[in-house]
Amino acid sequence: MPLSFCLSGGQAHESHYAKTLLNRVGVLRKSGCLKSRPKAVLADKVYSGHRLRCHLKIKGIIAVIPFKSNEKASQDKRRKLNRQLYKKRNVVERCFGVLKENRRIATRSEKTARNYLSMLKLAAI
Repeated sequence: MPLSFCLSGGQAHESHYAKTLLNRVGVLRKSGCLKSRPKAVLADKVYSGHRLRCHLKIKGIIAVIPFKSNEKASQDKRRKLNRQLYKKRNVVERCFGVLKENRRIATRSEKTARNYLSMLKLAAI
């Protein structure tokens, strides 16, 4: 089940919304308080930008994001990718797959963003 949704325009690059999405995430702990800072962020190469990596580093979040093949190695003092953590990214991809099984969501039949977001939330249940 997704922790949060963030709708964007069709022409907008999804990596621009990563910070917004991270600020919306919250997980309820056993003690009842809300944990709003994850230990790590698992993402694909699309999110391999310097800004996002710096943002995660400042917040103390581990960035498990592979570098693009054309990215300069000296930019972030290239660290090895934690393969064990990166394998868990398939949970996110499976979630997208389940959501896309719903034809109404995959084809975006809803005209307004509010209605589309409501359908996404219903499908995620």
